[in-house]
Amino acid sequence: MFGTMASTGNKQLFLQFGRNISYFTGRSCALYRCPLQQSQQHHVNRFFSSAAAIEVEEPVKRTYGEIISNRNKPSEDHVEKSDVQKKQSPFTYGHIRWIDREKGCAMIRDEVSNERIFLHFNYIDTSETAQLNAKIINPVISPGLRVRFQVRPNPNNHAVMTAYDVQRWNGDKIPLLHYKDALTIALKARAWLGHRCYEILDEEQDAAAISDKIRLAYEESNKLTEWARSQLVDSNNIIRECKAELGNEVFDILENIYQIDDVQRKVEEAFFRCERTLKELELLGIREEGND
Repeated sequence: MFGTMASTGNKQLFLQFGRNISYFTGRSCALYRCPLQQSQQHHVNRFFSSAAAIEVEEPVKRTYGEIISNRNKPSEDHVEKSDVQKKQSPFTYGHIRWIDREKGCAMIRDEVSNERIFLHFNYIDTSETAQLNAKIINPVISPGLRVRFQVRPNPNNHAVMTAYDVQRWNGDKIPLLHYKDALTIALKARAWLGHRCYEILDEEQDAAAISDKIRLAYEESNKLTEWARSQLVDSNNIIRECKAELGNEVFDILENIYQIDDVQRKVEEAFFRCERTLKELELLGIREEGND
């Protein structure tokens, strides 16, 4: 068999076959442990002497037990490739370049490709609750903010890439409402509940129907309030911002002291506004933390 392969010139095939059976010794095949006859050994020697000029990688010598144990073991290249694929993140990183709050959009520049990616506020959070409140979204973002996001073609124009599922670079979610917007939504939800209860009590006579309708109205109002509350993610920062606005008001009052007749009254009014806002925030669960 070996002589036939050598005489027909199938050196590469024979060479590959030699690799597959691992290696040859003088009289036996290490893989199959089958002894070679002298005539077969002669043909083998002739073949390897004629192929001496061919650069061949020396086969790795393995025992039969090693071959069997490694038969189903994945190659190192395959393992490394799988690990890399697992570590690859679906997110792209970039910085917000500009924001147009009137149109509800922004532009992100990819920090790797330097491409501009369009962002609509509605795509920052693609959850069902966020989409139901898409008209009132006013995200807490600013130019220069580093974010991570995923990219897909714009549904209305496939030539334009759009960012979606946008988060801060470390994975923290971006609040979709400023704390003042959240307070406004919560107050409106409660006001709507009051009007709805008045309508129910004015229209219905049956006590069971009144109870059911008021409960449904409360659940709808509370759902909106809870969503607004969920956007207030940093209590201490919100409280600091609220107090900072009081400081700005007082500064403006004192800067124009020659135009103000009653400075104390103006300062007290500003303080009471801040205090009222803090109490409203407390109703939404926003309290100053870490000051025990």
